[in-house]
Amino acid sequence: MILALGIFAPEVKPIIDQMHVIESGEILGRSYSRGVIGNNEVVACSGFVGKVETAFVTQKLIDCFQPRLALLLSGAAALDKSLNPGDLVIGTEFEEYDTFFPLSQDKMSIKAPDNLVMRFLKIYFKDGKFGKIISGDGVVYSAEERDRIASSHRALALDMDSAAFAKMAHENNQSFVVIKTILDMADENTQRDFDRNFPIFCGKPARLMVELMKTHYIDR
Repeated sequence: MILALGIFAPEVKPIIDQMHVIESGEILGRSYSRGVIGNNEVVACSGFVGKVETAFVTQKLIDCFQPRLALLLSGAAALDKSLNPGDLVIGTEFEEYDTFFPLSQDKMSIKAPDNLVMRFLKIYFKDGKFGKIISGDGVVYSAEERDRIASSHRALALDMDSAAFAKMAHENNQSFVVIKTILDMADENTQRDFDRNFPIFCGKPARLMVELMKTHYIDR
């Protein structure tokens, strides 16, 4: 089984729309749909913001469905200046940028597993940008703050959820993939850019995975 998560419902809507739904329900107040795309059994769910909500929702869904692959398909802000709205970033490493670990000499990071989907994306998805994604419990609204964060983390993008999702998956020995679409540049225009770009680009990660699931068995 594949667990497909989005922060907001429109981010997983392309998956639900293409799914032969066999079950719908609610867990922790969040609606989910379970069904089949191609030869893949999929559960899609959304509705969480920030690291804490991401962690407990991810853990609960892993407990309930025991997936073999977990996907986080949602939006992020660009740190790398080569990125533009609509670009897709595939996470290879994850860190929390707003958490201090006093007993650790280095930043606590989690590497993405080398699973079938990651290998496929690296070979065939030439438009994707592969690299580190960092997470914190806040939206960045200034270029000065963005540059301060970027100076201490060599990351492509930042969000509020990827590091927590990766940590939960890692702690459960769960294979996972994170695909993010750039929605804003983490500057003074963050809100304007998000409002404009979200309706256009929010479904891109899910649409990419739908096309892959239609033609490949990735539930392994």
